Amino acid sequence: MFNAITRAEIWLQDTLDKPLGIEDLAKHIGYSSSQVRRQFRQSFHIPPSAYREKRRLERAAVLLALTPLNIAQIAICCGYHNHSSFSRAFQRRYQLSPRDFRQTLRTALHHPTPHRGFNTRIEKTNDRQMILMRLYKAPEHIKGLGDVSYHNMQLACLQARLSLSTTIIALPDILADRVNALNKASLLSYRTDIGLYLADTDNAQDIALPALYRRVDIPTHYYASTCFDNFADLYGALTHTIMYLLGRQDAFHVSGHPPQVLWKENQLELRIPLIG
Repeated sequence: MFNAITRAEIWLQDTLDKPLGIEDLAKHIGYSSSQVRRQFRQSFHIPPSAYREKRRLERAAVLLALTPLNIAQIAICCGYHNHSSFSRAFQRRYQLSPRDFRQTLRTALHHPTPHRGFNTRIEKTNDRQMILMRLYKAPEHIKGLGDVSYHNMQLACLQARLSLSTTIIALPDILADRVNALNKASLLSYRTDIGLYLADTDNAQDIALPALYRRVDIPTHYYASTCFDNFADLYGALTHTIMYLLGRQDAFHVSGHPPQVLWKENQLELRIPLIG
């Protein structure tokens, strides 16, 4: 059942901007609404509707801090089609209005500790796919990241087919963590997706995946790319990338979708998806 509830949690993440209800979620995973509510609460210690609002507000905090979108636009991006209901929910969670939160975070972010030695650039990628498995741990608490045999465990039968793939993690919570929008005391708060970034010649649509893995389509998009040498430098690279984006006077800004880290041949690469 936990695998089904993991799928439910991922579905909630992927549909934050949509007006879908628990009945839609139940249909998606093939359980009754009452089963979903009961099992979700047992796994995450919170009802699914409250969990969705928590994640919506975390995304809103990221967009307030790191984008020029106005508050009404951010509310819509996060599934709130009523500006006043969004503002009330945000104030209830963070004890600040969206406007005050933005002003406070922008002031803090524009006076960072310097991080030298990184180079960030804007790049574009074409349609690709990832095969991912979700773990409810922060990346620094996961042993084996970047090890191909760890990332494709249970995918051994596909090793020849996926031999050109790159090890990758996706980090749905790292930006919310950076702007202090996570509730650090909550259980299962941090999520890390581990897996493979498929080569452009691969397509996973016809691959039967083990139950814990899922396909993720990555449409053509722009991203901010920052390379670094050691995983311990991830948060320094993240801060540098955010400062780079905030300092640009163009239309590119973070989309709110999960950043990724790829293990390339001689270095690691942080990618933050952008919209513009």
